[in-house]
Amino acid sequence: MNLKKFGLLTMLALGVLGVSSVAQTNPTDDQLLDSFDKARFLEATSFTITVEVVADRPDETKQATVQLFFKEIKGERYARIEFLAPEDMKGQVYLNTPQGVFFYQPGLASPLKISGRQQVFGDASVAETVGIQFKKDYKVKARRNTTLNGKPALEVDLTAIDKSVAFQSATVTADAATLKPLKARLFALSGDPLNDVTYQEYAELDKDSYVKKQLIENQLIKTNKTLLNITKTEAKDFPDDLFDPSKLGK
Repeated sequence: MNLKKFGLLTMLALGVLGVSSVAQTNPTDDQLLDSFDKARFLEATSFTITVEVVADRPDETKQATVQLFFKEIKGERYARIEFLAPEDMKGQVYLNTPQGVFFYQPGLASPLKISGRQQVFGDASVAETVGIQFKKDYKVKARRNTTLNGKPALEVDLTAIDKSVAFQSATVTADAATLKPLKARLFALSGDPLNDVTYQEYAELDKDSYVKKQLIENQLIKTNKTLLNITKTEAKDFPDDLFDPSKLGK
């Protein structure tokens, strides 16, 4: 190969690398939101996880175990929360569906339609327990460079695209290089902060990233904290009826 041709190929290669670098350092809004979700959620279309929940209060610590079921049905994401412990909460079920959030427990004639901000256990709302879908529910309002724990980070302000979204605004702080979320602050409609969520630990299932451990800190009652720790994950198919509110209690 002559030197001129080699030099041209080298310049083209560097140009491609340069474009790739720019794409990584200046992601579009859609790329940002997509990265936030892909890092935190398994990409399997049907799976279950078991979560140990520890709610710390100044006077006591309470614990619960919940099993979550997820399934994509006709392109939409559904989630179901069931209590495995404590004993007196067994039978309680939360369904998070495109049609809304539903709650059922033994004794109810029919499931109740509730808000995604309804607390499941401790400070963990339904929305936080099943995982907030940034790409589906938010648009980017602003972004800025910052640092977190001495490392470069990107801070992104988000606003909900629909009034039904549990938290109408949020600020996500992500690693500047990987765009993996590190923290999120969730706000009330008034603009007051409600919860700070720290994504403490990530794990992988067959090279698929997900948040294993997250800490929720109540911003209205500063002493209240709730830790969610995933102890088991399994990709498995489930019937659509498991996510149908009309089937609860039947």
